[in-house]
Amino acid sequence: MRVLFDGFWWGVGPVSNRQVMREFILAWAAVFPQDELVVAVRRRHAAFAREELPDRVAVVTTRFAPQGISAILELPFLARRVGADLTLTHNFTPWFGRSAVFIHDFMFLTSPEWFTLRERCYFALMPATVRLSRIIFTSSATEARRIAGFVGARPVVPVGLAVGSGLLDARLTRPNGIDDVVGFHLAVGRLNARKNLGNAILGSMASGVVDARSPLVIVGEPGGRSAKLPSGVAEAVRRGAVRFLGRVDDGELAWLYAHTDGLLFLSLDEGFGLPTLEARAFGAPLLASDIPVFREILGDAGAVFVDPRDPVAIADGIRRLPRRGTAGVAGVASEYSWERSVRTIRAASLPAADALSTPRRA
Repeated sequence: MRVLFDGFWWGVGPVSNRQVMREFILAWAAVFPQDELVVAVRRRHAAFAREELPDRVAVVTTRFAPQGISAILELPFLARRVGADLTLTHNFTPWFGRSAVFIHDFMFLTSPEWFTLRERCYFALMPATVRLSRIIFTSSATEARRIAGFVGARPVVPVGLAVGSGLLDARLTRPNGIDDVVGFHLAVGRLNARKNLGNAILGSMASGVVDARSPLVIVGEPGGRSAKLPSGVAEAVRRGAVRFLGRVDDGELAWLYAHTDGLLFLSLDEGFGLPTLEARAFGAPLLASDIPVFREILGDAGAVFVDPRDPVAIADGIRRLPRRGTAGVAGVASEYSWERSVRTIRAASLPAADALSTPRRA
């Protein structure tokens, strides 16, 4: 089978988008060496992609931007040119041809208040084109149920995600800005309304655990509709009890996971929530929102679950976190691996590819 992959984000881009498709491609090349893989990347990232990809994986270049426009209008012509049996894209579906699409989530449809007008207009191309796909993939069964409510009879298959190889293989590096701490709790993710940082900060301040010597460390960049932070945050930042580190590299993030007293992941909603698996891979205790997707991927015993809208419950949850290295800290469930993800994708894609594939000249 010859597969064309949407590699628009191969060089730079949103962390989750970039990581997921990269890991799918690398895992597919390793698990299915008999398949012919072609990766479509932006022209300026072509040399970088060729250095990182196995020699037998072909690279073709794209010109269009943003990613959605390239996927919809450009990739179907590239697929025809390279003779692809299947095109696997990210969030947006090609206008014609045999394709499958991996969609992170449809939260912008169920909770539009968390997104800017510009984001909603752009993301509207996802449901507008998704019915052109022969099969839809997403990360969790919870998200699959949400997407299924908008796509009619199209199959939506959850494939899971896993911890990125770049994070697992990174050399641990202590970030700047926390040299004087004796401990810390950690929050990871884009700084927007959905990530619920306001309540995370309020709960931290009320816990009696977080202070200037054991601060709440927040990693991430602004993205999407911003949230109004509670009064007192500026003073907590001035005292060093809350510290914003911005974007960190894999080595710094791995160090933070490996040393934190606990990850606070208190999103109001998620399609999957990869930082929860990342934290568990590094043995970090986990305080998580009590929402269906986290119960699905973590299991009932995988975290301390709290109501993310209740700062009092959050404060209590922080105090109840188990110590690192104790029996109360769970590891990553074995069913989450990139190999398992691509095996699921390929098995589900084969009927669509085989049904309409045409013989190629030898």
